[in-house]
Amino acid sequence: MSKRIYIEGTTDSELSIIAANGQSIEYFDFAANDSKSKKNNIYLCTVSRVEPSLQAAFVDYGEEKKAFLPFDEIHPSYFKIPTSDKEINKEPSDTEVNSIDDEKASKKNFLDFYRKYKIQDVIKKDQVLLIQIIKEERGSKGAAVSTFVSLPGRYCVLLPNNSASGGVSKKISNPTDRKRLKQIHEKLNLPDGMSLIIRTNAIGSDSNDINGDFEYLKKLWTEVRSNTLKSKAPKLIYELDSPLIKIIRDVYNKTYSEILISDLQTYKEFKKIEKNFTSNKKSIVKHYKEKGPLLESHGIKNPINSLSQTNVYLKSGSYLVINPTEALTSFDINSGKSTSQKNIEITALNTNLEACEEIYNQVILRNIAGLIVIDFIDMTSSGNNFKVEKKMRGLFQNDKSRVQMNKISQFGLMEISRQRIGNSVYEIFFNKCPCCDGDGNIKSKNVIFQEIESTCKNISILENIMDIEIKLDSDFYKENKKEIEKRVLKILTKKIKVNYQTNEKLNSIFEFSKDVKDKININFKNKVIIVPDDDIPENEKNYRRKIKKKTTIEKNPHNTDIN
Repeated sequence: MSKRIYIEGTTDSELSIIAANGQSIEYFDFAANDSKSKKNNIYLCTVSRVEPSLQAAFVDYGEEKKAFLPFDEIHPSYFKIPTSDKEINKEPSDTEVNSIDDEKASKKNFLDFYRKYKIQDVIKKDQVLLIQIIKEERGSKGAAVSTFVSLPGRYCVLLPNNSASGGVSKKISNPTDRKRLKQIHEKLNLPDGMSLIIRTNAIGSDSNDINGDFEYLKKLWTEVRSNTLKSKAPKLIYELDSPLIKIIRDVYNKTYSEILISDLQTYKEFKKIEKNFTSNKKSIVKHYKEKGPLLESHGIKNPINSLSQTNVYLKSGSYLVINPTEALTSFDINSGKSTSQKNIEITALNTNLEACEEIYNQVILRNIAGLIVIDFIDMTSSGNNFKVEKKMRGLFQNDKSRVQMNKISQFGLMEISRQRIGNSVYEIFFNKCPCCDGDGNIKSKNVIFQEIESTCKNISILENIMDIEIKLDSDFYKENKKEIEKRVLKILTKKIKVNYQTNEKLNSIFEFSKDVKDKININFKNKVIIVPDDDIPENEKNYRRKIKKKTTIEKNPHNTDIN
């Protein structure tokens, strides 16, 4: 089967990227203007406030929510400290470093630097910093950022202002590959204060490829610095993770025979990016000029619809139930129609092994991250449990995200923690339901009746209310007209005129007019509960007299003879 990459759409509106082996989809990415990923982007920002209790700062980088910057993610070059201290905290000289292990010495010196100061002493409000987003905004939380910039290339990652780490990626476990890549790393002419990590993509590549990638990253850092000097905070300096950059940097390799792009403008942009990441003279990128749709003409269905389904069916007749929540994503495996085996143990094992591959595919395609809980079909043999665990570990070895997994528990559950890279399909394609607020639970009639009654009771105690307006969902009002009017009339009587308005496009089942809701809120704020003096215990009376006396003194600061 030939492996191809299909790019459909434009970068100005929507872009679908699919990497497929024949008709089997191995990678999917979707980007739209309103859901662009900000992770790894570099910004020039200002410190909006410093929090000593958190030993962190909040920075303004041009978005509504301020970003969170921990103290240990701030480079010492930004510290406002005396020159004499800077001299003391310099890195060890070449002779000192060579006498001991390089990496350990630099890390120890680096950590010791931080322990001497508190953030409130060295970082000030309105200070300008160059930051990179390491975690995107989620819900009410702002982004997490760092001043230690990392520039990912195709074969290596450049750390331009961090000399405390570097070398060969820990994911490269083969001793022969590690030795060869370490030799290439040692020959690179790294400037002072920089370090470089060789990626897993470098396996099978030669020294010229890695050198070319390193030279490109150095030019990129020069460009970032020049843009920073010309800019005024807050501002976006450089976008590192655009969909086109990600596909050629992280996905494309020698196994792909063709890259087909439907849009001419996108094709030209891709060709420009390709020059930075590859030295191959023969390009496999082609502009698709046929009349038929790009994906369908190659027998590939756009996976957007299938990736939003809760149930995923397997060839054997078994199926997965995928349930995303705020805290975790659960996978429940059901045998379904898969009953062709000799006994229940063999059925459970084969179903679980088949489900492993589909779970891995769904995690990659949906970009599910955080805590993942898999409910396998119970197996009595510990050896069978081990086979399933081994299968899962083997599959996730190819994952670019950091993954940790536990063994199958006595309840048949496996827990997996996966690093978040970009947005999941649930964040891109789904919005919260305005009626149930994303809970997936629609309120019953009785609950809605009680909510209407409760609001009417609050209206009944307001003054100068002659008439009110209630907007109701048209279908709900038709079905329950008598019951609604009966309950409202029982509370508001005939003193207040009620106008019922129906609407087919109403988000919620019912809505009261805004001015009435505002009056209810004001009434609650001003409401004072009066307790008769006879009902207050003696010790409480004495306490209240003291409070009253103290308040009177505060209100009369110039009157010294209150008693």
